[in-house]
Amino acid sequence: MEKIRIARFLAQCAVNSRRKCETLIEEGKVKVNGVVVKELFFKVDPEKDIVEYGGETLNIENKIALALNKPPGFLCTSKDDFNRKTVLDLVKDLKEAKRLFPVGRLDLNSRGLLIMTNDGDFAYKILHPKFNIPKTYEVILNKNLIGDDIERLGKGINIDGIKVDIKDLILSEKQDNLNKITLTIHEGRKRIVRRIFKYLGYEVMGLKRIKIGNFYINGIAEGSYKLLNQTDIKKLLMLD
Repeated sequence: MEKIRIARFLAQCAVNSRRKCETLIEEGKVKVNGVVVKELFFKVDPEKDIVEYGGETLNIENKIALALNKPPGFLCTSKDDFNRKTVLDLVKDLKEAKRLFPVGRLDLNSRGLLIMTNDGDFAYKILHPKFNIPKTYEVILNKNLIGDDIERLGKGINIDGIKVDIKDLILSEKQDNLNKITLTIHEGRKRIVRRIFKYLGYEVMGLKRIKIGNFYINGIAEGSYKLLNQTDIKKLLMLD
């Protein structure tokens, strides 16, 4: 078998996304044939080399991906030191559950579409900015948007010195119902939607992700999931 970069191997073994795996390597948490490897360009032979992480020898697994309709009250993490509920509790009937990890984040009180997988390469394609995968959210604010702020959203908002472009901003047709909006962004920074509206002087009372790429959450009940087929994956990666 052809040698592959160490981060890619870890991702294919469902350790985490490739970006996360690169961090683990640089932190000296991965061994190859008993020796710590920190160089991202290092390549391994999946059939001959012994790769260890967390005291376990890694092997490439069968890949799965699913779309979860996350309810509020569940953490987007693979494990929690305080034994709080995580999204893994919602998929524990799957035999691959222990190796799944969430692709990106939805904060504790947010709901909606969350992709989970044991395929780090697939996660990388959704998360990395170079692939430019959009995410669409339904947002409920504590008060109606005013005209000036609607215009500012249309021009983009600077958060921590980085401009966030807002696409497909949809407002209610009712003038007394302008606190309910839908928007699309390509950002993945932590709590970015809430931070955008906090910057403008609003509080997000409800946040639901309804779409990633061209894949909608429609038809998946809250708290339930759908195993993704190749058609679904193409929609997520905008290949259809």
